[in-house]
Amino acid sequence: MSSGKGRILSFFGGLVLTEATITHNEALGPYRRLSLRGEGLQAKTFEPGDKLQLLLPGDDVRTYTPITWARGETSLLVYLHGETTPAPRWAQAAAPGDILRFVGPQRSLSLPPGPVVLIGDETSIAVAAALHLARPGQVKAVLSVADEHAARAAAAAVGLPSPTLLAREANTDAHHQAIAAAARAAGAPGRSIGLCGGAALIQGVRAALRAGGVEGVKVKAYWAPGKVGLD
Repeated sequence: MSSGKGRILSFFGGLVLTEATITHNEALGPYRRLSLRGEGLQAKTFEPGDKLQLLLPGDDVRTYTPITWARGETSLLVYLHGETTPAPRWAQAAAPGDILRFVGPQRSLSLPPGPVVLIGDETSIAVAAALHLARPGQVKAVLSVADEHAARAAAAAVGLPSPTLLAREANTDAHHQAIAAAARAAGAPGRSIGLCGGAALIQGVRAALRAGGVEGVKVKAYWAPGKVGLD
């Protein structure tokens, strides 16, 4: 089903949209790594944590975080949660040579320079990898995931080494407390904290961090069940 934003973007077309060609679609278990290339990318400025708003078939709009951005090329990691919804269907069917139109890069999760703890879920692997590539050795990722093996393999494939993964059966208070404890253990004086991903995870972990005396967390909700366009 098309969205209002998608219809607007489709109407204005080349006035607001950049085009890129898909050059590779790599299956990584319940993830897809998409590589894109286009002349229009070379004129764009990118900072790790920025977003692209993709105009998908049917005028659906979905937001993803680029992992890399250089020499007219970029890469994305798509998590296939809800395989019957538009974004996973598109990601699985996308083929080399397909044209993808998007808006961005735009500011999304902005963290100060220096060491960072990045807390999130499967949808946060890309931003954690982008930050790590820009700040080697300064990023600690703490992620809530349904499948630890698949998440670790996807993280390694996109250049994110040794994330701390906590298995998620449900977004319970106990799970949120465990995530917050792991984040505090990964922290150090002067290390900023970013919290992104699902809205329920963010709400629970943020409360647990505050209860432990941790303030100043930069937050960005990427998704919530039944909702689109959160970012």
